[in-house]
Amino acid sequence: MILLALVLTTGTFAYTYSYSSTTLGSYMAEGPFATYQLSTNQPDWDSILPEGEYGSEILVPNFAGDNTEFPSQFPAIGEHWDKVDEQPADDLGTYVSTEGYNSWARDLYNLSNFMGASGSEVISGVIVYFRFAAGGSYNVKAMAALKTNGEVYEGPTITYNQPSFTTESWECLVNPYTEEAWTWDEINDLQAGITARGNSTTKPVICTQVYVQVNYEYSNTQGEVPQGVLFEVNPHPGYTGDLLVKIYLTNTADLLKAYQYINMKIYVADSIEAGYTPDYEIISIETGVVTFNIIGGSADSYFVQLIGGSYRLISDNPDEWGAGWTLEPDFYCEVSQR
Repeated sequence: MILLALVLTTGTFAYTYSYSSTTLGSYMAEGPFATYQLSTNQPDWDSILPEGEYGSEILVPNFAGDNTEFPSQFPAIGEHWDKVDEQPADDLGTYVSTEGYNSWARDLYNLSNFMGASGSEVISGVIVYFRFAAGGSYNVKAMAALKTNGEVYEGPTITYNQPSFTTESWECLVNPYTEEAWTWDEINDLQAGITARGNSTTKPVICTQVYVQVNYEYSNTQGEVPQGVLFEVNPHPGYTGDLLVKIYLTNTADLLKAYQYINMKIYVADSIEAGYTPDYEIISIETGVVTFNIIGGSADSYFVQLIGGSYRLISDNPDEWGAGWTLEPDFYCEVSQR
């Protein structure tokens, strides 16, 4: 008598005939020839969700900007920008200073370009950081400065009176020139620095670090599918025959409400297909089923693995997907004698 068993990823079993809740394929006189179970190492389908993914990148001075007004630097050789570009700060190791000057002075620096732009990031803000100190126990003043669209803007004035360094910041959620969200062209043309005034010509401000943090939100609508193990198939110790393993994709209608496409690479080690090039079978919304042949069934276990693949979502906004959408494929596993 032939026994066919199907299993969903939820672990629900359905049988046409049932001799045992773990039996697959034909029931033979000496007992069941194989059992299977869901793997505990399932793919993480929630990782595909495009919402709530945030990142940031640090831009550091890499060239002189349009203002170089600080009269002093240490060491005296080199440029002002290379005295404030360290990550982390080296404090008194390198710095620029207002020593010898008793008025407001501004240094601006060109910055390294943003390296992560893929076209999907939305800039949520820019923060200018500056680290400074007084040369002694006297009041000095400093503020963050940036230049965009040809105009210079400065943050709140910070008064400080300690020789130990402090790091201050100024956040611009939107571009102060346009009063709209930052664009990538504006980020890559941005200059940043510090405007400061010492207490006197001999009581200077010392600045050791300037950098910009660009915060962004991104929504990936395409990428690699998560990997994992779908099923574990266990031949009966006394069974030496061949096995036929079929994996079905059963919820294509709901997947099509979220995906433009999804192609998944399914692999079973020690199957006939594992000896081919490529050594996997692709299951997709269009194909819906893959088959693996196992000769001899001599291994203790055979693992049905999802080893890769790609997908593209309809959009980066789930509200635009069809009602009843899902990102998680439902699989049936069927094992029979070959």
